[in-house]
Amino acid sequence: MTKSRLFRLWLVLGSAFMILLIIVYWDNMGPAHFNLHTSLSRPHVLKPFPSPNSAPGDVFTSSLEIWESFIREKQRPLLGKRVEQPSLPASSKPVLGNLEESVRGYDWSSHTAQQSPDPDGRQAERRSVLREFCANASFMFPTKERSFDDIPNYELNHLIVDDRHGVIYCYVPKVACTNWKRVMIVLSQSLSDQGMPYRDPLDIPREYVHNSSTHLTFNKFWRRYGKFSRHLMKIKLKKYTKFLFVRDPFVRLISAFRSKFELENEEFYQKFAVPMLRMYSNHSSLPASVSEAFSAGLRVSFANFIQYLLDPHTEELAPFNEHWRQVHRLCHPCQIDYDFVGKLETLDQDAAQLLRLLKVDRLLQFPPSYRNRTASSWEEGWFANIPLAWRQQLYKLYEADFVLFGYPKPENLLRD
Repeated sequence: MTKSRLFRLWLVLGSAFMILLIIVYWDNMGPAHFNLHTSLSRPHVLKPFPSPNSAPGDVFTSSLEIWESFIREKQRPLLGKRVEQPSLPASSKPVLGNLEESVRGYDWSSHTAQQSPDPDGRQAERRSVLREFCANASFMFPTKERSFDDIPNYELNHLIVDDRHGVIYCYVPKVACTNWKRVMIVLSQSLSDQGMPYRDPLDIPREYVHNSSTHLTFNKFWRRYGKFSRHLMKIKLKKYTKFLFVRDPFVRLISAFRSKFELENEEFYQKFAVPMLRMYSNHSSLPASVSEAFSAGLRVSFANFIQYLLDPHTEELAPFNEHWRQVHRLCHPCQIDYDFVGKLETLDQDAAQLLRLLKVDRLLQFPPSYRNRTASSWEEGWFANIPLAWRQQLYKLYEADFVLFGYPKPENLLRD
C-alpha cells in the first residue's frame, strides 16, 4: 500500500516537473523556435506516444504535443461548449424587403464563372505580394513595424479560432464575412439548435452569426489563460491554417456606406449619422429616431461620410468602426503569415479552393454566393461629387490595403 502511494506521488511530481520544464524552455526560447508549421499546412494531427527506441528529439516533440493536449483538455469545457440558441424556423435565405435586397445585394443565383487554370499560382502570387511589401523598408504605414506581441488584445478580436480543424479566420466586414462566420460555426460546432450542431451554414440565423459570444477569438484568450495566452496564440498561428478575404478598399467603403446609412439602422444613426449631420451638414436639431429622420429626408450623404473619415478628430475619439477600418488594422498581415488570401472578386473559386485545402469540402459547401452588387465600375459615379483633394487624401488613408493586397491604384479617381 505504501509503495503504491509513493509511486503515485513520484508520478505526480515527475509530471509537474516535466510541465514546469517545458514552460521554462518556452519562456527562454519562445515558441517561434519550434518548426511546427509550413506554408499551406494542414490541421495538425498528434503523433503516437514515443517508443522506448525513439530519438531524444522525438521524445521532446512528443512531450510538447502531450503538453498541448493537456492544455486543450483544460480548454475543452470552454472551447467545446456549444451555445444553445432558441429554435427558429430554418431558412436558406434572409427575409428582406425590396430596399434591403437592393442595398445588401444578395444574389442567390448560381455562378458559373470560368475557373482559373492555376488557382495555386494565384494564391502564391497574392502571398508573395503581401510578404514583399511587408518586408519592403521603403513602404511604410502605421503599425507596420510592430511585432505580434505589440498588438493589444482588443485588436485581436477579428481572429476566429476553430480548434477542431486547425483553422484561424480573420473576418473583414463587407467581405462576405457573414457566410464565412457561418462556415466557422459549422466547423467548430460552437452553436447548436435543439441539441444538434448546425450542419448547413445557411440554417444559422444572422443575429446569432454576429453575436460575439458565438465565436472563440484571440482577444478572449487573455481573460481565460492569463500570461500563457500569447504562447497559445503563437502555437496556433504556427500550426493552424490562417485565412482572410479582402476586396477593393474603395468599393468596400461604398458597400459599408450603403448598408449602414442607406438602410434604417438605429445604432448607426445614433452613433454615427447624428454627429455627421451636425458637424458636416449643420443640422442642430435632429429627429430622435432613424425612422423619423428618414421620413423627414434627413440622411447622411456619401460626402458627409468621406468628410468623417478624413477628419483628424474622428480617431481621436475612437478607432474607425470595423466596417470601414483598414484591413491591415483588422488582420495584421505583416505580423501574421496568412496561408490563404481570398478576394471577394473571385469568391466562388477561392471559397472552393480553401475548403479543399482545409479538407472540409465534403463536410459543407460555401453558401450560394453572397454577391454584394457594389462593383468597382460604380466608383466613378459614387466619387463624382467628391473633391479631388478628398479622394487623394482618402487613397492615402487606405493605401496600405491597396498595395498589400494587390489592388491597382485608382488613377482615374486621383487626377483631374
